[in-house]
Amino acid sequence: MTIFLCFLAALLEGADIVSMGLAAPSVAKAFGFGPSQISYILTATIVGLMIGAAFGGRVGDRVGRKRVLIFAFFVLAVFSLLTAQATDLTQFVLVRLLCGLGLGAAFPNLIALAAEASRPEKRATGVGLMFCGQPIGGTLLGLFVASQAGVLDWKVIFYIGGVLPLLLLPVLMFALPESAAFRAAKAAVVDADVVVRRPPISVALFGEGRAPVTLLLWASYSFTQVVVYLLNNWLPTLMVAKGFTLQQAGMISAFENMGAAAGCVVLAMVADRGRLKTVLTVTYLAIAASLFGLGVVQGFWPVVAAGVVVGFFAIGGQLVLYTLAPAYYPTLIRATGVGAAVSFGRLGGIAGPLAAGKLLALGIAPAGVLLAATPCALLAGVAALAVVLRPKPVEL
Repeated sequence: MTIFLCFLAALLEGADIVSMGLAAPSVAKAFGFGPSQISYILTATIVGLMIGAAFGGRVGDRVGRKRVLIFAFFVLAVFSLLTAQATDLTQFVLVRLLCGLGLGAAFPNLIALAAEASRPEKRATGVGLMFCGQPIGGTLLGLFVASQAGVLDWKVIFYIGGVLPLLLLPVLMFALPESAAFRAAKAAVVDADVVVRRPPISVALFGEGRAPVTLLLWASYSFTQVVVYLLNNWLPTLMVAKGFTLQQAGMISAFENMGAAAGCVVLAMVADRGRLKTVLTVTYLAIAASLFGLGVVQGFWPVVAAGVVVGFFAIGGQLVLYTLAPAYYPTLIRATGVGAAVSFGRLGGIAGPLAAGKLLALGIAPAGVLLAATPCALLAGVAALAVVLRPKPVEL
């Protein structure tokens, strides 16, 4: 039940994450925004994600994953609805920043809930099943937008992104159980009849030999997010610039998310079979190769094929990273560790869309923008491999 409900939450998160990217061409046309202005709006969401993930994980370790998740979804819903009412650049930036806070606060708690609801030997699969909801949500919204190209008011995208989370809130409130591992850890503190102070964030992240793993996770998350958020936010616009229609661009984005959903499950299952090093090596080499292909190949279906591959490995590879972090932090600081990694990774998520906007404004072709991201994939892979070569702590 926990995995399924977290999957539903992730599905709606995924739709919201790609919503601004899907709406960007129409918003740019309606308000006369150029690439640089659109990049500010896209980046505002990621800044919110970064801040929300940092605080959401820490608060989740204190008051419970479920409480933070419910509050975060309320924030997400409200500011998605308000996005549809924005009328200038400042308003767009503000509402997307606040919407990102909700997205960011929810995410580390979803990961912690899914990880703690799974057996240790199946943790990657459990998190993978939850996380595949994100690309599926992006796929469904992309297909809907593509099917309505030319007639859909961009505001409808954000009405969907606000109403559906509001409908899910009562289900989460009454059907989602709090993490058993979290309850057990809290009960152990009470049973011991002692006051246990949670370690400062610096100790939680860098104490007891965790510093190398924390820094490597941050590096890998950050470089991976450059690619992921470049795709999430700019793929439709890049495909339109490449010469495709808005409908074709929406279809390419939808197929990319289909590949991502498959990658989340398949790569997680392979990783759980003890082939994590192989998964990471193949994943990041494939990301670099498929980014190259997405930029240089011509024709709708060859580009779709490249999009499926890059989605499979880029989003699937991100998922494998999300399954790594929980294993290196004890229960009472797990959401803190995951949240810090997710938050720091958003720096790459900020850099990717901003850089893409600047490159496009300078007249760089879509192929050049995509090729510029390939070194980031390789650096992310090196950092991730360095993490798995280190021993895990005793507590899982």
